[in-house]
Amino acid sequence: MGIMSRNGRVFLLLVVSCIVLLLGFSCWAVKHNRRATDSSFQLENIVLCDEVDEKLRPLHTGTQFMAGVRQLCLCFDYSLDSKRSDIRIKWYYGDHLIYSEVLLLSPGKGSKVFCLLREDGSPLPIGMYDVQVCYEGTVYSNLNFEISNSIKGE
Repeated sequence: MGIMSRNGRVFLLLVVSCIVLLLGFSCWAVKHNRRATDSSFQLENIVLCDEVDEKLRPLHTGTQFMAGVRQLCLCFDYSLDSKRSDIRIKWYYGDHLIYSEVLLLSPGKGSKVFCLLREDGSPLPIGMYDVQVCYEGTVYSNLNFEISNSIKGE
């Protein structure tokens, strides 16, 4: 005969299972809500454009651009409350990383513009693109855009 009855073992197994599930959920929630709880870095007014004016304000914004475009720019406002830190901008053509840039940000508020263009100045290839803004290993923004022969909806 065992020390614990069948009902006692079932209850103990149920309690242990609940504790393991709660711990697992807690770890998952902390990992996935890191961005929400870390208010030291914020992005706002994130847009893609094919041109900026003399004050670096975006012109011709959108997510679809005509074939022949020679540059595309990612523009955004940011605020950083903590120490100097870096962000990484990643540009993808299809599934391939085609350019990555790291920039050191100073605390405070500011605006940034990052442009994608070919070294020889030729038009960007037709196709689907993505651009990501990453801070401390977390993707804060992921924008999809397309360069095509025609703009959908026209």
